[in-house]
Amino acid sequence: MRMPMWVFRLMHRQNLSRSKLRGGRLHRWFGDRILDKALWLPTRNSLARAWLIGFPITVVPFLPAQSIFAVIGALVLRGNLLLCIALQFLSNPFTAPIQLPVCYFAGQVVRGVSPLAVWEELSHGSKHLLTPDAAGSLYLGAIVVGFLGGLAGYAILHQTWRDKPKRFPRVGADSRPPQGTGTQFPL
Repeated sequence: MRMPMWVFRLMHRQNLSRSKLRGGRLHRWFGDRILDKALWLPTRNSLARAWLIGFPITVVPFLPAQSIFAVIGALVLRGNLLLCIALQFLSNPFTAPIQLPVCYFAGQVVRGVSPLAVWEELSHGSKHLLTPDAAGSLYLGAIVVGFLGGLAGYAILHQTWRDKPKRFPRVGADSRPPQGTGTQFPL
């Protein structure tokens, strides 16, 4: 997968080229790790690591500075920075009505409550999810859902994503054997 040319131009205008990053403040703070190609180019391994890092962070509800934690995780484990940051936008007010009950349900089931009782409790209303009593189950469920979702996404990306085969340099016309020679037998 190649990035479009406008992305490269935008990154260059924002001084995000490798040559401009070298010797700058970010390079001094993070060293050569900030220049690693795995952070910037979408490959199978870097995208899978980014999902493994970014998904558990985005599932934890009400976590301030999710993007900062995702960037630190991507730098440490060499995951794709752009995917790690993009995953953090899955956790927003529009997805909260789905995310919070799922996390609460998983947390209550892990604590040993019957799934039917939890389902019945959630079907009558989920306003109690924002109370301090529900916080333990909410965060425990977020850890479980994040861990399982991160592992599942890692495995799926590793199995389905195929990197482009490496291109070999073209061989010149004079180095090719002549055509039609086949095997020649001595007379």
